[in-house]
Amino acid sequence: MRKSHRRQFLKTAVTAGGLGISLEQVVRGKEASGNLTKDTAVIQIWLGGGPSQFETFDPKPDAPVEIRGPYGTIPTLHSGVRFCETMPRTSQVVDRAAVVRSISHGENGHFVAAHWLSTGYRGTNNQASHPSSGSLTSRFLGPRREGMPPYVLLSEEQTRNPNIGEVMGAGHLGAGHGAFTVFQDPYQSKYQKSLLSAATANLKLADDMTVDRVGDRRSLLSSLDTFSRAIDRSRTMAGIDRFSHMALDMVTSGKARKAFDLSKEPQHVHDLYGTHRWGQSALLARRLVESGVSFVTINTAPDSLCWDWHLNIVNDRRPADGTLGPSRGMDLSGPPLDQMVAALVTDLYQRGLDKKVLLLVWGEFGRTPRINKTGGRDHWGPLMSILLAGGGIKTGQVLGASNSRGETPIDRPIHPNDVLATVYRHLGIERHWHTTTREGRPIAVLPEGEVIRELL
Repeated sequence: MRKSHRRQFLKTAVTAGGLGISLEQVVRGKEASGNLTKDTAVIQIWLGGGPSQFETFDPKPDAPVEIRGPYGTIPTLHSGVRFCETMPRTSQVVDRAAVVRSISHGENGHFVAAHWLSTGYRGTNNQASHPSSGSLTSRFLGPRREGMPPYVLLSEEQTRNPNIGEVMGAGHLGAGHGAFTVFQDPYQSKYQKSLLSAATANLKLADDMTVDRVGDRRSLLSSLDTFSRAIDRSRTMAGIDRFSHMALDMVTSGKARKAFDLSKEPQHVHDLYGTHRWGQSALLARRLVESGVSFVTINTAPDSLCWDWHLNIVNDRRPADGTLGPSRGMDLSGPPLDQMVAALVTDLYQRGLDKKVLLLVWGEFGRTPRINKTGGRDHWGPLMSILLAGGGIKTGQVLGASNSRGETPIDRPIHPNDVLATVYRHLGIERHWHTTTREGRPIAVLPEGEVIRELL
């Protein structure tokens, strides 16, 4: 390997999935991390497009058919609390979760609402202007263990509305706090191992540099010919940027490579989560937070189309090849969502991760109470339902309530920023902490929001 190539290896030995961000950039953000020591993490399941409260956690079985919709309801472990019949597995783990039925913000635009829930700031002009919760976690917390990226995004490939996916990005924090991203094909139901392999291919050393040969940093340096010898003459590692050291840690330790290796899981665990792309993404997310990643987002719809049921709640019959966008309806999206959520809740508790890892399931808004003329529901910011689990929160409760038509909260209205404040409290990040824009302007983590006291 020529010297110039070896230098390049140090800078780009690991690439952050499809984003083309070198790991050196990804880990550069830990420089700004404080002395935070909380061993906590977050898994966020993002249901882009706006999941229906009626077809998930807040059905209205006694409402007229044009409001209650095409599905029936089922009992949960909570007496008198019912879910949509499409969520049978989740209904049986709600004793280990908390459902909030009174989230409200009043914004009906995809980008503005998604930006708001991802960053804590209302979006404008269809351009991301603030760092996401994952990137802020990278900035203030970094990875919980050396050799792991702080923020990972497990996402379906974006085929429409490219600006919406940017709300999960780093904003003014820059690429150093961008996510290590692994994409999946939104038009294939099975999890595609080849795409995971491609995204993590550079988590191993170059072919002529095995882990055995670089068991410590000195042997790695000795394998880098002139470049390494120049560093050795100074008798220190000062010749390499300290962030490159962290990139080398990821490559040489093998921790990240092992964490991303789903083949290490027994078959019964794969079966628990399901072999579909959402189930295996959830399993991967659990492996990552268990290994030291601080924040994982599973983005089921980066273009906000999957849950955007304007045409039909049941199945809008769009072509499966995606020519008119992802073909979705609750009969298609419900079963894998139900399985992944129930599996994560079950697995986090069984593995003793329920205090360490907070699970958050939500999208940018709810859906209209009245079914439209094509059999779908439209955007509805005044009301949405979300689910949380783990994180040491008080589980087995349903917070808030909506009116009989599922239009607005009638008890304990909660703003999305309150949810984010709760997430940050779990991570040990204070709302008043701030980042600095490229122009030197301080920006608070959250402009407003209070921790949801009932969860403490």
